[in-house]
Amino acid sequence: MDKLSVEKNSMKPKYLLLADSIISQIEQKQLVLNERLPSVNRLSAHFNFSRETVFKALNYLSEKGIVKAVDKIGYFVNDVSPETEFRVFLMLDKFTAFKEDLFNSLLATLGDRAKVSMYFHHQNIELFESLILQNLKSYTHFAITTYINENQKLYDALDKIPPEKLIIVDKYEPNLARGYGMVFQDFENDIFNLLVKNIDLVKKYERLVLFNRENAPHGNFVKKGFDRFCDENSFKGEVYDRFSPDYFKKGTLYITIDAYDRDMVEIIKLARKSEWELGKEIGLISYNDTSTKEILAGGISVISTDFKKMGEEAAKMILEGRREHKSNETKLILRNSL
Repeated sequence: MDKLSVEKNSMKPKYLLLADSIISQIEQKQLVLNERLPSVNRLSAHFNFSRETVFKALNYLSEKGIVKAVDKIGYFVNDVSPETEFRVFLMLDKFTAFKEDLFNSLLATLGDRAKVSMYFHHQNIELFESLILQNLKSYTHFAITTYINENQKLYDALDKIPPEKLIIVDKYEPNLARGYGMVFQDFENDIFNLLVKNIDLVKKYERLVLFNRENAPHGNFVKKGFDRFCDENSFKGEVYDRFSPDYFKKGTLYITIDAYDRDMVEIIKLARKSEWELGKEIGLISYNDTSTKEILAGGISVISTDFKKMGEEAAKMILEGRREHKSNETKLILRNSL
């Protein structure tokens, strides 16, 4: 306790003076990993600070991951290299190549100013709630992808995070308290606008079919945009929850959003069997670009958002203290299949 001291006559708030003193002791190895800090009461009496000021200092250090609170026991040194400005809790629904791009871009943009911990909720609301509650006091910022159907529980969990610390990534979530940031895919308007922009190519086909699989959490938003495009432009549009050879007809443009690309593969196989050429007798658009789709069957046209840009924008909101709602850029990459 005697080693802890605060700078006198400083213009800094008292809680930051106390936090700086603890950080200094860690850097000088006077406090070591897993060492227990003096109690709140002892710190309060020693520095003649209020308990509220001491708690504020400890919460500040917890957010940065420098100390860790253990319920009913106290605070312990959690990080002996507290050099970063930010600690970011990144929670994704699942790990895919696209989410890896998002993570790597976020990491690169934050650089050495932040440490990032990554978690996955796998669309399980209980796990989602648990991870947030366990980490509320351990991070300066929370970047979260949702895609969970149980909306009220989802919002109750997110509302526990101070809005100035929260950034929603990928899925549009408008029903939260104000003040949070968001970088999202505008699925409904994206497919509508991209089909309108390329309507001369779409008009080559007599019929449009969307395969809306249950494993595509954004499928219902895509369906709304697809239905609106067909209605406003007098196209015959059909929606099915999975592919069947019964739906395979010449003169059809197929749009697939299956996370595992099974529908896309079945369409290509039947096209070969029928000796129909993609982009002529039938058309095909798939969601989310991959290197395989670039070369498969002469090239598959894709609707794909820029996940690297999404990660970059989320990181910039953290670094610059901005909180805005921003639609992420999505493109229709034209290849032979359309």
